Amino acid sequence: MDLIKNWLGRVLTLGIFLVMIGCGGSSTHLVESWQEPGFDDKPLGKILVLGVFNEDESRQLYENGVVNALEDNGKTAVAGYTLMPNVEDYDEKEDIIAALEKSNADAVMIATLVGFEQKDNYRAPQAAYIPTMGWGHGMSDYYAVSYSRVYDHGYTVNKSTVKLEITVFSAKTKKMIWAGATKSVNQKSSGELVKNVSGLIVEDLKKDGFL
Repeated sequence: MDLIKNWLGRVLTLGIFLVMIGCGGSSTHLVESWQEPGFDDKPLGKILVLGVFNEDESRQLYENGVVNALEDNGKTAVAGYTLMPNVEDYDEKEDIIAALEKSNADAVMIATLVGFEQKDNYRAPQAAYIPTMGWGHGMSDYYAVSYSRVYDHGYTVNKSTVKLEITVFSAKTKKMIWAGATKSVNQKSSGELVKNVSGLIVEDLKKDGFL
């Protein structure tokens, strides 16, 4: 699968990492991952990290987060924006190859935003039964007569979902050697989202012997 043809033209116009993400229960999962069965050049040495987002702050936030996670696990990593300061460079074959050669990296890791959804879910009022003090009712009609119905207030819950696709290509063969998809729901901040995603990526790469 060709690196440039299939992946580097996908720059989405959404600065998703610049906003606070939803409220309610939060989670981040690695939905699926894949590795090239025939790739034996493990573990990788230096890795070039690219976040294909069209806003500089989003790009830098993501790339720095992944670089930090890799370095915390003893790997050398380079953030793409330090070699390609203009986001337009991420969509140019020549600039990507030049940055890869300049970094002297063994592989390039590319993240793209493949899905973002915000949804407001209304939860209707719920009825609860509260026992009413008193006597004089038979057992058969006690429940219907002697309990008072109390309603909780209805409320709206905002659910925000971010889906990322992360791929790793060998610098030597320019072929894909690892891929993973993450799904994050209601992250409290951009920083939390990046931290959780990068942690899952590093954990799976270690499991597969790439780190």
